[in-house]
Amino acid sequence: MFRTKRKPRETGIDMSPEAIERRRKATAFAHAANVRQGYVDDPVLEDAKARYVAGEITLEEFGEEMRASIART
Repeated sequence: MFRTKRKPRETGIDMSPEAIERRRKATAFAHAANVRQGYVDDPVLEDAKARYVAGEITLEEFGEEMRASIART
């Protein structure tokens, strides 16, 4: 599992409340679509999703973690 904890200025990630809410809504929408298709929660992906929403990792890093988790299954 990847663990990163970087300061926002190092990542360039927008940490405004509005940006966090946009990321939260986007991941909630994607999660709902996946559940409708039979997705079962994966703790690794749920952790990555929470870190993405919080701005701790970029969208690209989130995607890398998703692909790595899927490859392990």
